[in-house]
Amino acid sequence: MTRPNVLLIMTDQQRPDTLGHRKETPCRTPNIDRIAENGCSFDNAYTPCPLCLPARASLFTGQYPTQNDMMSNQTGYLRNCEMLDHFRGNGYQINYAGKWHMGEGNIGNFTDRHAGDSTKAYSQWCLDQGLIDGWMFNDPACRTTRTPSMSIPKIHCQDLPVDKTNEAYVTDFAIDMIRTRDRDRPFFQVCSFNGPHPPFMIPEPYFSMYDPADVPLPANFGPQDSEHRVHSESFYRDLFLDHGKDFDEWRASYAVYWGFVTMIDDFVGKLLRVLEEEDLMEDTIIVFTSDHGENLGAHGLWQKMVPFNESIRVPLVISTPQRRPQTRSEMPASLIDVAPTLANLCDLPDAKWMGMDLLSDTQLPESSRAVFAMHRPIGDWMNVTDWRMVQIDGFKYAWHNRMDDELFDLQRDPAEVTNLANSHFHQDKLVEMRSILDQFLGDTNDPLLGQWREQRMSNNGIGIER
Repeated sequence: MTRPNVLLIMTDQQRPDTLGHRKETPCRTPNIDRIAENGCSFDNAYTPCPLCLPARASLFTGQYPTQNDMMSNQTGYLRNCEMLDHFRGNGYQINYAGKWHMGEGNIGNFTDRHAGDSTKAYSQWCLDQGLIDGWMFNDPACRTTRTPSMSIPKIHCQDLPVDKTNEAYVTDFAIDMIRTRDRDRPFFQVCSFNGPHPPFMIPEPYFSMYDPADVPLPANFGPQDSEHRVHSESFYRDLFLDHGKDFDEWRASYAVYWGFVTMIDDFVGKLLRVLEEEDLMEDTIIVFTSDHGENLGAHGLWQKMVPFNESIRVPLVISTPQRRPQTRSEMPASLIDVAPTLANLCDLPDAKWMGMDLLSDTQLPESSRAVFAMHRPIGDWMNVTDWRMVQIDGFKYAWHNRMDDELFDLQRDPAEVTNLANSHFHQDKLVEMRSILDQFLGDTNDPLLGQWREQRMSNNGIGIER
């Protein structure tokens, strides 16, 4: 039996409103749109954790970060990669180009070939050609002087040829792997970009591609009246305030962020052209997604790591060789669904996944599926706490460990401006959402289950419905 190939394209920190076919912003992505034309765009896709390592580990294992012990961006080390191992065990050649970020030195345990995952090697590659160090994280121009030194919303035009950017570097490795593949086996090719993760340092013409004047003011820009201490004292609130409360200071950041996305889209186009040249389009499943989103000043926050939609929603587009007519699905989806969906599309034997096949004919009704997310602070300097979140039936509930809860009616308040957790009229909904989250925490053996139940039973007399 001949199984289809898989091309998994992944970006870092990309909001779904940047996809051109969604028509939510001026950002243009004609090549990603082309993938969507032959498949399905999941317009309500979420990350299990809005942080690089935990999110990626969930995608590649089909498990939540608390299940695979991959909650830490610094110390997480992937020991089992269920999705890649499953494909490899069923005859696939596993090739990986670009960002790995699931443990130092372990990528070779799960792949047949890998390249482009070392940023130090990329920096040296640039210097060997007489170029500037293209690895933007090494440039202090767009980093805060606070400790730790994190990226800030400041923009910078990078003095680097487009074909020498890190995105080009990663793309070229992926292209070479496709062209030099083992032609006796189907391939599972990953192309994992580091952008559009900040710093927002990109070359022309992309740096000036979008006019900051075209950036509309979001309904939830800046600190919100209903917020609580977990946001108001966050390190990322400090970085927001450093950049300024005036949205005009942020418009350029949005515009360059969009330019970054369009630059990546052009490299996606190069990948598609190689598939055509190699006569592989009719035999390859293509997935485009990202690990998490970006706040860009929403709720007065920079970066990610919060349960607001700007942080936890991701693009997810799946195209199949069967050339299904273009669809836009509103069904809630999660990165943990990628593994079972791809395995079933490739007719692989059953495996134990936490997610579901998103393209199955037996999908759940759109409103009846809960999606979950979680986060553990990456250091005390963040001035935040652990949180767990559930979203279902148009409501979102977030528990912040030993701090205030959040409850949002997303149908009436899609910008998540009004916290209803203390509303007398929403206490029944609060109890219902807590009950769903309690079941999930128990099913996944969450390490905070004990603290969660202790706090819930003592929280204003509102317990957990059993």
